[in-house]
Amino acid sequence: MEFIPLIYMKKRKIYLKKTGSPVSLEELLQKMNGESRLYILDFDGIEKDKPNLCTFQRLSPTLDLWLDTGPRNLGDIVDAFMAGATELTLRKNLCSKLKLSNIREISENKIYTNISYDNLNLNIDEIDFNDSDGLVNLYNKDKLEQDFKSMDYFNQIKMKNKIYSYESDPKNIEYWKQQKIEGLLIEIDKLEEFKKHDF
Repeated sequence: MEFIPLIYMKKRKIYLKKTGSPVSLEELLQKMNGESRLYILDFDGIEKDKPNLCTFQRLSPTLDLWLDTGPRNLGDIVDAFMAGATELTLRKNLCSKLKLSNIREISENKIYTNISYDNLNLNIDEIDFNDSDGLVNLYNKDKLEQDFKSMDYFNQIKMKNKIYSYESDPKNIEYWKQQKIEGLLIEIDKLEEFKKHDF
């Protein structure tokens, strides 16, 4: 299973954990400690449609960036790729009219779709994941297991899709291995702790 470091961006600042203090670009690069792939959860893009493109451009020469910026249209996706994204997460609630085939015409980069637990009354066969390269689950084990419907939904979609999941507790590694997911998105500050727990 892959461990992918995750950071947050909000108000044009970089955060290593959701409740932490902002850090500089240089501090982030030191924390990467040889890692080459980085998942960026960009709340400026997701919430305000103002992704941190300049920061991505500065990081992209040294890192493979997997961006979760909340693109709304094809232009936003082009901007993300031009800023250095090697992988991109789409949020269906923000870009429901986009077709993956149109994106594939402009890029061969990997495209993922986030798992939304908002409308769980749909039949699983009615849900279209646009033939994405995989899915991103931003619920950790504890949150996922709090609701039977969410867990059932997750179990159904994981049968047909590659899934990367967020996790904050290294004790849950074995659980995710049993779920047969591709990898975990881990706040960069906890990465070494996760690696110590992996057998």
